[in-house]
Formats: sequence, structure tokens, C-alpha cells
Amino acid sequence: LMLVLDNTVFCYEDYFLENLEIFEMLKESKNIIFVSNKCKKEYPYDISLNVLTVGNNLICNKKYVAKEVINYADTHGYTVIDVKQGYSACSTLVVNESLAITSDVAIKKAIESIGKTAFLIDNSSINLPGYNCGFIGGASGAFDNKIYLFGTADYLLKNEEIASELKKQNVEIISIIPDGVYDFGGIKFI
Repeated sequence: LMLVLDNTVFCYEDYFLENLEIFEMLKESKNIIFVSNKCKKEYPYDISLNVLTVGNNLICNKKYVAKEVINYADTHGYTVIDVKQGYSACSTLVVNESLAITSDVAIKKAIESIGKTAFLIDNSSINLPGYNCGFIGGASGAFDNKIYLFGTADYLLKNEEIASELKKQNVEIISIIPDGVYDFGGIKFI
């Protein structure tokens, strides 16, 4: 529903109007750009702002991303990496500048192609009502070497490689919900 790049927030005008209290806090410190795409519940009309940001790289399904985002990328030094996965931000948790966790093989390869470490995770146990499963990016957010997880830390720590890397990088997992893992759309730190 929104994408933050630098000092700019991209959003749908309808979402802005329905959530004025959120944007009142943002408008003094951020530029707000309304995208011309209309958000709908059906794929691919729900992915106009589903863009994964890794450094100065935007990983997304370029065909369906809002043209305002692509234009901004072109004029502000971002490289757009095109992948088939339309839910690239949902599929991935960027832990810090050097580490990401994803459920998508192509996104893992894209992240590794820019010199970052990426781990592949099974998302089958992430709950998203109405769907077979959710995504790690929708079940979490990361800030200041902490992962905030809508669920239990055991989910991430059961993968020994991920657990070892998180420990090595002193990344703390903060469980927001005590049981299971749930995709609520992710956490944005602005």
C-alpha cells in the first residue's frame, strides 16, 4: 500500500485519504507521490508498490510496478532488477545491509548478484488467512539489527544456517505474537 524510497513515500490516493492520520505525521518530513495505478484485490493489480529495496537496487516485477516508481528510480540512481515474482517485498525480509531472507529462488539470486548474502526459507508455515501460506516479508520487519516477527523466533531459528548467521551478526529477533507466524503485510519503519 506504500513504498518508501529516500525521503519519498509512494502510495495510492485512496489509501492516503482513508488513512489521513498516518500521512499527517509523514507530510512534514516526506514527499508524498500518488501513483496513477489503482489498487485492486486481484493480482497483478495489487503489486504496483510491491518493490524490494536492497541498497540502491529495486527488485520487482517491473511490468506491473507503478511508472512513478520506475521514473523515480531512473532519476535517483536506483537500479531496477526485474524478477517474475510480483510480491518481491512480501517474499523477502531484508535484515540489514548485507543479509536478506527470502522464499523465492529468483530473488535470492538477484540479491546475491549485487554482492549480498541471501538465505532461502520455506514459507509454508506462515499463516495468511484465505491463502495456502504467507510470506516472510509480510510477517516481519527489520530495523537497527533487530527482526520484528509476527510470530515466534523458532520459525527463523529452526534453519541452522540462518540461525548461525543471525547470531554471528548479533541480530536479535523480537516476537510480537507468541504462537505461529502470521503475514499481516509486513512492518515499515519510516
